[in-house]
Amino acid sequence: MKRILGYTLMLLAVGFAFTSCSDDETIAPAPLPTGAQVFFSSDLPSTFDVSKAESKFTIPVYRANTSGAVTVPITAEQEEGSIYTVPTSVAFADGEESANIDITYNPDEVEYGIYESMSIELGKDYTTPYGASKLNLKVGATEWVDLGTGSYREGLFADWTSSFASDPDVWAVAIQKNVVTDGVYRLINPYKGHSLYKPSRWEGDGDYNIVIHAEDPEYVWVEAFYAGLDFGYGSMYFESFPAYYLRKGNSLDAVKSQQAEYFGQLKDGVITMPANSFLGSMSNYNNGGLYDGFNTSGMFAVALPGAAIADYSLDYEYVGRFIDTDQQYFVEGIAYFGQDIASAKAALVTEDTYESIHDALVAGTYEGAVDVADGTAFRLPYDESGTYYVLIVAFNAAGEVAGELSSKVKAVIEGGEVSVNWAPAYVGTYYYDLLSDPDNDKIVTEEGLALNVDADNESHYQIAPWGNEKTLEFIMNEDGTITVPEDQASGLSGSKGELFVADVQTYTGGAENYAKYVSSYSKGVFTLYLVYYNDSEAYIAADTFTITGEAEVKKAIRTSHKRVQTLRSITPLLIRKHLVAASK
Repeated sequence: MKRILGYTLMLLAVGFAFTSCSDDETIAPAPLPTGAQVFFSSDLPSTFDVSKAESKFTIPVYRANTSGAVTVPITAEQEEGSIYTVPTSVAFADGEESANIDITYNPDEVEYGIYESMSIELGKDYTTPYGASKLNLKVGATEWVDLGTGSYREGLFADWTSSFASDPDVWAVAIQKNVVTDGVYRLINPYKGHSLYKPSRWEGDGDYNIVIHAEDPEYVWVEAFYAGLDFGYGSMYFESFPAYYLRKGNSLDAVKSQQAEYFGQLKDGVITMPANSFLGSMSNYNNGGLYDGFNTSGMFAVALPGAAIADYSLDYEYVGRFIDTDQQYFVEGIAYFGQDIASAKAALVTEDTYESIHDALVAGTYEGAVDVADGTAFRLPYDESGTYYVLIVAFNAAGEVAGELSSKVKAVIEGGEVSVNWAPAYVGTYYYDLLSDPDNDKIVTEEGLALNVDADNESHYQIAPWGNEKTLEFIMNEDGTITVPEDQASGLSGSKGELFVADVQTYTGGAENYAKYVSSYSKGVFTLYLVYYNDSEAYIAADTFTITGEAEVKKAIRTSHKRVQTLRSITPLLIRKHLVAASK
């Protein structure tokens, strides 16, 4: 380190030697400007919007020497057939520091959305080297006019990885309408109002607008757009499925007839888009590859000025299994409503009964429906083990369907068993801290292990093989922490028999003196603080599983880009083993 630092200082010294001046060298001062010293302000825009209600627009010009009246010649370069007339000079009165160049036009010849390029140059005998003497600009009538302030409910970022996801926000946005095509709207840089906006994340000056096509209120779609935010993975990009199909060369009529479920609607001044109707990508992740399944909650909405977005949000939290005194089994859970949901009903369904029970719930004819209240636990009965859906249909005050939700659950009868449908997702390297001794250069790892995902529960993972020909299962929680359930055999032996495994928090019951040992996921690495234990001994180990690639057969899971965002290897965290003092 000292040698490198010294070498750097030597290079700096050499650089100064080359740029130093001799005692005899003199620098001539720059000549002072003379004359009127006329210039264009550096704050002038490069685009000038004209109005069909006017017949001219003005460009201000300034001078540094305000003494005397002066007329400055102007030279203009314009497109052939230009509708704009540029004067040949601009006049300053005595003592005035500014004047206006009035450019005239016939408003009847102005076409919306058509811009002309031109340049205006001041006479060189009147200018100054310290200001711009030439202005390059575009002139035209914008097809967008201000509509006013509306509101935007964001439902896209919430579907990305928890490191920068947020619950859907609602905030004020400036909205414009298109005067050429009725029913087309534009949100102006809406993500500058997002709760996750920071200047360091903003991609700089530019238009990051959202254009929405509602020419047909029953078939609304959103153009592809960049959000203008970069969280370190590159530009955030989204597009609705209809926009994607149109970009692939399909006609709008064909998309309407074949993919109608991806279109939104405009009703009562509010634009909504259905669940899973967007694609998204980040330019530096997976070469900018698109992922589906955005707006999973269907929260994306825009309220035009004068309208309001109703809160029909709907969520479900699985609590567990309940058995009453008559040995009836129930799936128990809690539903959470938005403030504009007036009522809701729920049922437990299978794939075979989903459609018929759904229709009966909507019609209010299903006899097995359970009334559901916001934030209150409810139970749904079942008679045999299997995979079910908790189906909730919510209604507004008018009795119309305001939202619906289905959540897969596994229900088990004592003695019954439900197999797990594991789908290969990724491969990686597992580091066994318990078996390693870094102080003596002993590092025990296994490469090429599979990371599988439960096809019926996207937060349920399995590493296989693991330990001594066993598997390790764990749950990825919403906050990014990891739970490793107890009593999983490792196949490894301690000094007093086979060792089982669980995460530290589960094993110790969240004991305060072990609070720092929290298993978690970050940037392609699962850090697993595990307790290897039997009846007589228990040891803490900091194992890691580092993702190195995708499985050859990878299940397309909606939340895979949430949970495993960046395939990046890092050096595993190494800590020594500690005997766990707390008893179970």
